[in-house]
Amino acid sequence: MFKLKLSSISLILFVSLFITVIDNQVFFSKISEHLNIFTLQGGGYVFTVYAIIFSILVFIHLIIGQKYFLKVLMSLLLIVSAILAYFGQELGVIFDVDMMRNIVDTVKDNNQHEALELLSLPLIKHVLLYGVLPAAFVLIVNISYKSFAKETLWRVFTAIGLVVFISALLLLNFKSATYFSRENHDLRVYTTPLYAINSVVGFVRLELKKNKTPLKTIGKDAIQQKQGINRRIGIMVVGEAARWDHFSLNGYFRDTNPKLQYIDIINYKKASACGTSTAYSVPCMFSFLGKDRYSPEKAAGQTNVLDVLQKTGVKVYWIDNNSSCKGVCKRTGHINIRSKPNQQSPFYTKYGELFDEELVVQVENVLANDESNSDILLVLHTMGSHGPQYYKRYPDAFSQFEPACRKASPQECTDKEIINAYDNTILYTDHVLSLLIDYLKKEKSNFDTFLIYASDHGESLGENGVYLHGLPYLLAPEAQTHIAMLSWFSESYIRNESLNYADMQALGDQDVSHDYLSHSLLSLFDVSTKVYKAEYDLLQKYQK
Repeated sequence: MFKLKLSSISLILFVSLFITVIDNQVFFSKISEHLNIFTLQGGGYVFTVYAIIFSILVFIHLIIGQKYFLKVLMSLLLIVSAILAYFGQELGVIFDVDMMRNIVDTVKDNNQHEALELLSLPLIKHVLLYGVLPAAFVLIVNISYKSFAKETLWRVFTAIGLVVFISALLLLNFKSATYFSRENHDLRVYTTPLYAINSVVGFVRLELKKNKTPLKTIGKDAIQQKQGINRRIGIMVVGEAARWDHFSLNGYFRDTNPKLQYIDIINYKKASACGTSTAYSVPCMFSFLGKDRYSPEKAAGQTNVLDVLQKTGVKVYWIDNNSSCKGVCKRTGHINIRSKPNQQSPFYTKYGELFDEELVVQVENVLANDESNSDILLVLHTMGSHGPQYYKRYPDAFSQFEPACRKASPQECTDKEIINAYDNTILYTDHVLSLLIDYLKKEKSNFDTFLIYASDHGESLGENGVYLHGLPYLLAPEAQTHIAMLSWFSESYIRNESLNYADMQALGDQDVSHDYLSHSLLSLFDVSTKVYKAEYDLLQKYQK
């Protein structure tokens, strides 16, 4: 029986070349957008960069891929590179440190629904063709190894040869290569699988550092200095992937806010997110670090606004219909309705999930069973407009915009179908928020009430070939960073706090961000602490 036989060096060179050429098409297209590759200078630069990627992959195989691990390493790199290439080519996803954090959080949360939603027939076909088949080829090849000494010598000679080759290319293209690379430093994020490998290393380093850092308590001096006698009930709604420009409140041509438009809310038209992913933004929304100083590792190393409120006597409940609270609710009350959804609920879906209206039921249950006289903050983490399968986020009654995309992978649908499905999620969010406000209005005789809504990030809907979210902030389009955000206050709250509602409304046309949320929550419960910053208070209490 015929068996293909190759030396280890030959197979290493072949696999490295395959990954370099096949899995870096996005990188090539991005370079082509910035450089004329058909000139001697441009073509020389592209060849040099690809040679560097190829050489690094060869080095990885030469160093790590020893005799009994070489085939395993090659197969793993081929399959992982194929997966990375698919998400880069088809969805515009970049696997940076934050994306690695998202992946790890998904595994930690045992969030099978979210993971399975990313699984699609086009993904399976791509990985089979460009990952599994080449890996199968590697596994059936008979590798001929030399003696340990000769094998080591050949690997050293190969490494030296590559170093000489790359050095010569860099000398020939030094001027153009250094200038172009310096001016287009961000293109490195498209190199597959090198940037993802670098991101994994960076993430592990940050996690190790985080685990060694003792928890720092923020707001030790916090006390509640409430003037009124009414009990306060507040709802903080953490939205999911809701971009500002698909809210008719912000001028969108479709009526996606038919209910909120008739409620006296403050709509923040110029609100920006702290990050472009849930794992990054949610801890930021409740920290005191501010976007400029924030990192998930820093936030995990200190207490947050929910801890401060709880310390002063405010009862805090986190009710989750999304992946998790990302560590924010570690020390507060936590109800996760997504992990084991109630199948008897009228809002249980055929997909084994719960529509966000179930959160309204949970709010009613919590308040009905609460026998204390404490002020309460309920944080509701919604599914909102979570992609890519937007059609799962709303009941059939809200399928107003048709035809809507109902496929596992958004790029299989037309732009119109994707936008229709997404807009239906916004329409449903409008409905859920109006229900929550209506409920709080009913409690006006007993409590001073309020609601704040802020999405964790925005969402790309195929613009420039980019879908979903999670791009590095510097590269992210406005669709991922400009979010929907609004607030509502009961008449009794405004009256009892002697608030200047006109000043508060003025913020609707000014730049605001996630940085405002923690300080506003302190202000909403009249909590005094040195941590509080009046310039980030949505209530504008101390601006005059």
